[in-house]
Amino acid sequence: MVSIYSLPPLIGAIFSIVLGGFVFLKDRKSDIHISFSLFCLSLFVWLFGYTVTYTINDEQIAVFFARISCTGAMFAAPSCYHFSVSYLNKKRERVIVWASYFIFLLIAPFSMTSDYFLSGVYKYHWGYYSRAGALHPLYLIIFFAVFIRSFWLLYCGYRERISLSPLKTNQIRYIFYGYITALMGAIDYVPKYGVEFYPFGFLFEIVFVSVIAYSIMRYRVMDINIVFKRTAAYSLAAGLLTGLFVVIVMTITNFLSSYAYVSSFKVSIFAAVVIALLFNPLRNRIQNIIDKIFYKQSYDYYSTVRKVSHELVSLFDCRKIYDFVGNIIFTTLGLKKIHLLAAVQAGSFEEVYAANKKGKHNRLDVKQEGSDTKLKINNRSGLVKYYKKHNDIIIKDELLLNETISGNETIADVKYEFEALQGEVSVPVFIDQKLGLLIILGEKMSGDMFSNEDLDLLRTISHQTAIALKNARLYQEKINSERLASVGMMSATFAHEIRNPLTSLKTFAQLMPEKYNDTEFREMFSKIVVGEIEKINGLITDLLDFSASKKSTRMNNFNLTELIDKIVDDVQGKLSFEKANITVQKKYNGDVINMLGDSGKLQQAFGNIILNGCQAMHGEGVLRVDIRPNGKQVDVAIEDTGEGIAAEDLQKIFDPFVTTKEMGVGLGLAISRRVIEDHNGKINVRSKPSRGTTFTVTLPIQNE
Repeated sequence: MVSIYSLPPLIGAIFSIVLGGFVFLKDRKSDIHISFSLFCLSLFVWLFGYTVTYTINDEQIAVFFARISCTGAMFAAPSCYHFSVSYLNKKRERVIVWASYFIFLLIAPFSMTSDYFLSGVYKYHWGYYSRAGALHPLYLIIFFAVFIRSFWLLYCGYRERISLSPLKTNQIRYIFYGYITALMGAIDYVPKYGVEFYPFGFLFEIVFVSVIAYSIMRYRVMDINIVFKRTAAYSLAAGLLTGLFVVIVMTITNFLSSYAYVSSFKVSIFAAVVIALLFNPLRNRIQNIIDKIFYKQSYDYYSTVRKVSHELVSLFDCRKIYDFVGNIIFTTLGLKKIHLLAAVQAGSFEEVYAANKKGKHNRLDVKQEGSDTKLKINNRSGLVKYYKKHNDIIIKDELLLNETISGNETIADVKYEFEALQGEVSVPVFIDQKLGLLIILGEKMSGDMFSNEDLDLLRTISHQTAIALKNARLYQEKINSERLASVGMMSATFAHEIRNPLTSLKTFAQLMPEKYNDTEFREMFSKIVVGEIEKINGLITDLLDFSASKKSTRMNNFNLTELIDKIVDDVQGKLSFEKANITVQKKYNGDVINMLGDSGKLQQAFGNIILNGCQAMHGEGVLRVDIRPNGKQVDVAIEDTGEGIAAEDLQKIFDPFVTTKEMGVGLGLAISRRVIEDHNGKINVRSKPSRGTTFTVTLPIQNE
């Protein structure tokens, strides 16, 4: 039966064999993977052997498994040495590697059969444990000599690569830390010499597995694509919890056994209940701590992808796309710096977005398109040349590992440009198989390398950005086409409207020499010329008002009721002059409604709507004007009893150059809608043929 003392080494054994098996299955032919897997296998045999030794009560069987355990442990040294030589590609050391294996193979039979290295077992409070033989110190000297040689190679490799490849440097550093931690498990040799304390070397093996898992996740050690990120974290959480409960149970057992004479079996039952109750909440707590340690700048991958997809699908402005993409990458990955460079003429690239964090308080500086100091690179750039043949992400620290990119000259150029931009990663965005955008990422604020999850996120954003930019360009082309069509329509309509007054002016000008002395003709000529010129001036004014894209800056405080009153009075006077049989009804009282806005523009907007209503009744009918305050808004309803508007025409009455009248260019309602929207208002229309039309204008009441 597995005891509370045999459980910890069992967990360490499982951790070791799982990681070793995973690495081996990823590449069964790689010398690096094979040597690392052999190291994990030796740890497994060592820890599993002692798991059995602690569990059984038969001394002879305990001696047998203790010998297996010690024999497995001795091969940790040559396998560690083998891994160091393979990882650093030290071909001259391979002969020594095989020699070290041979030496330990010679020792193994003696370890299994004689008392020279293992003379029996001690009976400690946790179970049986191996006793060192006469030649065991000699074995330790050989064991540590091989281990120290492998550490020395790793240290030299670290020093050699520190100025060449930061990625390789980090990989070696974490492997070095991992093996040092594993070596600390050698503290378990002390009880072999009669010193009774529970051998806790298994804890160092759990830490070793965690360090190697971390280096694989963060620094892509052994080129393994991590698929067990959560598994490793959960395993470490379980290991820490197990160690914690071992300490608790051992303490309680010693205390109760001394004072209350309670058996360890009852304490184990109690501990099992406690673990069942507390394991899940404690596991969640430790999981959060592990995530903070392993992933300092954490984010939800799928949530980020959904956000990017949702936002980009609604953006049709290239500048807004650049801003959004630059900001989402910068903030999500926690970068120190980012540059976005878009393709311009002649194959060159120009900066359209940049951001960096400066100063002790990480102040964010953002530089967007339109800045005076734009970064530019030409078509002779190493990055541009590289992406003519490749289409994937470049990681600066891995350039030296990719010897077949394009040639040493291009690699040197690319590294130089990375250094000049203080960049670490380059993400290309291809539009119709052409490089349209370069995203240069600086270091992370946390100092971490870019993980495989980061790279997958960047690839996804690159693809989404390519689609968004292509859609934005197609949309802009459509707008330009519509604009050209509008210009053509405007030209035809405008020419038609101006031709009539020009014809009148031409006719009178031709008759002028003949009838110059006719006083009545001269008076009529003066009136007609002034009237026709006013028509032309009105057409030009409408066109300029419609084409103006900027909001009015002539803001003033005014009383909306008074403004509407003035417009209605002016219309009534005009109708009276034209002897039209139209009744204008004011369905509002004299309440003061103070507003802030351009009263002149609003007078023009309401005037257009009211005049349109009068013209729709063809000289006979009723026009009703109503003002209804509605909380922080006010509704102005203008209703006529004219011929109404057909349902198919309602959707386009606010479009420019659309009109059903014999005179006019169809800009009145388009201008009115623009003015109202500039005042953060809206305009709605309801109409039925032969039953009239109602325009409702809703404006916010702004008192500031």
